[in-house]
Amino acid sequence: MTEAYLSLGSNIGNKKKNLLEAFSRISKLGIVKGSHVYRTEPWGREECPEFLNACVFIKTELNIRELFDSLCSIEEKMGRKKREKWANRIIDIDLLLSGQTIFKNTSLEIPHIYLRERNFYLRPLSEIAKEERDPVSGEKIETLLNLCSDKKKVWKAGNILRLKV
Repeated sequence: MTEAYLSLGSNIGNKKKNLLEAFSRISKLGIVKGSHVYRTEPWGREECPEFLNACVFIKTELNIRELFDSLCSIEEKMGRKKREKWANRIIDIDLLLSGQTIFKNTSLEIPHIYLRERNFYLRPLSEIAKEERDPVSGEKIETLLNLCSDKKKVWKAGNILRLKV
């Protein structure tokens, strides 16, 4: 079993609908639990519209590579076009953390390379994983949030992501 934490983000189109659709598609890969939805200032490109972001915990039978490939496929099927770095996007799904796994190749780095530097990752992640530890620093996610130097605004903007019953 693979357990992982993901970040979902959208800054074009119906952002909330995009997050919910991605969450629904991810739920087909395993058991999921979501954070609240957060409104966030753009990171990397100031001229971009604000994002909606959330984090998701997944427990799946897929191995980490299969999970990553499945997440890329979801992005593509939802209409994400790979363009320049930090461009506007319908959906962005980042694999943030998977237990104490440390892994790096040309297409994937776990934990995410910017995990410790972005409030829009850490705030929703601390909601569902505050006791989890970053395998690089050994710090709890909640501690990383408190130490983060990112001053971009991140505030709750919606309910917890969950599946409709």
